[in-house]
Amino acid sequence: MTSAGPGAGAAEPRLTPRDDIAQLAEKFAKDGRVLVPDLLPAETANALYQRLHSWTGWHLVSCIGGQHRAFEASAMEALDKAKYAQFVETAGLQARQGFQYLFRNYPLYDLGMQDRLDDPVLRQALGIVRSPDFLELARAITGHSAISYTDSQATAFGPGHYLTTHDDDVDGKNRLAAYVINLTPGWRADFGGQLQFLNAQGHVDEAFVPGFNTLALFSVPAQHAVSVVAPFAPGYRYALTGWLRQGTEVPPGA
Repeated sequence: MTSAGPGAGAAEPRLTPRDDIAQLAEKFAKDGRVLVPDLLPAETANALYQRLHSWTGWHLVSCIGGQHRAFEASAMEALDKAKYAQFVETAGLQARQGFQYLFRNYPLYDLGMQDRLDDPVLRQALGIVRSPDFLELARAITGHSAISYTDSQATAFGPGHYLTTHDDDVDGKNRLAAYVINLTPGWRADFGGQLQFLNAQGHVDEAFVPGFNTLALFSVPAQHAVSVVAPFAPGYRYALTGWLRQGTEVPPGA
């Protein structure tokens, strides 16, 4: 069994005890996706939200010229308004043509595996998704007994941020399923930022509103997107996101 590994924090995190795993597994087997309520004890979920809400080390990520780019979020958003608008428009041109994204992230897994994740709450966040409890829950719900480890990033989608349609199926990544742990209290469907699942005709089959302390699990591949966050949204949509993977773990950069 995979342990929490580097970046896990000192204490073994615990999930909320549950008696609905059979029902959740049935829904996942039928649809290839499920929304799990009340994943974490309330105190843990609130602490993670507070840390993400106050965090200042965010990157602003997008695909520019066909390459993933990560900028210092505070510096980008302090740019002259015209320059920032030009950057957003450049990203939007690609979004009109196909896959594109614009949101804040913080690479918990990469930093944790390099023993550079210094913040104790963020170390706990990584530890949660790499703990035996979380892996066992994911295996039980998805039916993928071959899941051996997870990776993770913290994400924050603010007004105007989005992630266009894609399926997460990347050669060599050994992804069996994806997860999103939502950590924003009081988020409404009106605010956007919904995890949308699309059918072969491009219609939205189902959408998950990012309710606080919920876990979205879905198979890879599956066509999905995160809808644009509305300009009137009251803040950021925070989450821990990543993939449930099989095989031998190879540390980033190795």
